[in-house]
Amino acid sequence: MLNGGKVDFRLVIIVMIAIVAGVIYMLYPIPLAQTPAGIVAYKVVGSANIQNPGSEPFWSRIPWYNVSLVPNLSTQMLPIPANVPTSGLAPYIMVKAAWNGSYIFILVEWPDPYGPSLAGPASIAGPADLPIVYNPNGPLNVTFLKVFTSTFNETYFLINSSFAVINGSLTRTMEYILAYVAPHYGVYFYGYYVNLTTGHYYPDRVAIMWYMGSEQSPGDCMNIGGESPNTVVSGELGQLMKPYVGTNVEQYTGGSLSSGAADIWEWISGATYPSGQNFNYFTNVTWDVENGIDESAAKAFSQNPHGFFINLFTNQTGLYDIGDGGIWYPNATGPEPGYFDNYAGAKYQDGYWVVEFVRPLKAPMPYTVNLTPGSTYDVAFAVWLGKAGETTWDKSISASFIPLTIATTTPSVTPPIPIQVIIVAVIGVVISLVAIGLVFYSIRRR
Repeated sequence: MLNGGKVDFRLVIIVMIAIVAGVIYMLYPIPLAQTPAGIVAYKVVGSANIQNPGSEPFWSRIPWYNVSLVPNLSTQMLPIPANVPTSGLAPYIMVKAAWNGSYIFILVEWPDPYGPSLAGPASIAGPADLPIVYNPNGPLNVTFLKVFTSTFNETYFLINSSFAVINGSLTRTMEYILAYVAPHYGVYFYGYYVNLTTGHYYPDRVAIMWYMGSEQSPGDCMNIGGESPNTVVSGELGQLMKPYVGTNVEQYTGGSLSSGAADIWEWISGATYPSGQNFNYFTNVTWDVENGIDESAAKAFSQNPHGFFINLFTNQTGLYDIGDGGIWYPNATGPEPGYFDNYAGAKYQDGYWVVEFVRPLKAPMPYTVNLTPGSTYDVAFAVWLGKAGETTWDKSISASFIPLTIATTTPSVTPPIPIQVIIVAVIGVVISLVAIGLVFYSIRRR
């Protein structure tokens, strides 16, 4: 390296080239085997542990699939005049999937920095969904607000000149008016009333939509819509619609599928989770039967209660309950023995909810999806953060459907390292060692 006190620049250049070459070999991007497009449900051996979801050994061999979520009530997703500031507070949901020959398992995890909510839903006995309206540009148009609330036999009270609370839950038609018409008159939907001190907040929820139609690229996913397109809004409010909708007849806006139908699996922390405040209603056989749940299913569930999820059905006209008398929405069926055949485990830890859906591959009730190994399905996701005020139509959703394939292959024990990566790594290490050896050799010759 030194020659008579002088630096041998030739050797320095050789060593530098060798080191650079080694680094390039080590870092140069080599095309890797691509992961399958979408979510893959791998075939596994084992059963679910809904007492500790995600703890099953097979999950450690299946990678997470990250689904980005966006605000449902935003100009990105709907042709509305303005974004709703409280919509879309969950940025993503992580998903894994597996099946064991008889059951499918869907494991999901999402951040909830507001903390777990165990509040029951208003549909049973939880806090009322109290919507807040405001005007970000000045005072509320109280004249329009009076027309709006009186049309639906509701009242309101002012918080200040720019904010008010509506005393009652929103119907689908009220949602439509608030989204597409009211902002033009200085009344915007802000979110739902929350008071953590008094316990007035809403359940946490997560939902998976399974598309059952024939469209190649189905639209709408988890968007909002009216009770049904072509609903007529009468009176003065209907007249106020015309300048901006062109008619007093509610138009199709999404939320009801543009074609085909879908099965929605919905887990509700306050009702279908054993720790939830309203879960005990479902363990009461009398209450179940009064609400249209099959008596034999209710009796079996009361003797062996477990976490579960509900099934909803959606098509071009709206949302419907499956297997009960209309607890959540109008019912699509009568009582069904398979109502509690859907299992769910859940836990909240370190700022995240972890929920595991478990269901037989074979459809347990009419209007529910039948799952076949080797097939691919379009799925979509929605998340509600209850303590942040998200409920009903105010939520985070996947912007489009995602393919989910029920593969006939098993997951790898460990993710395989492509041979190209191994070769490049070895070459890089060898060149680096040679460079280091040259340096030491030069020093020893001094």
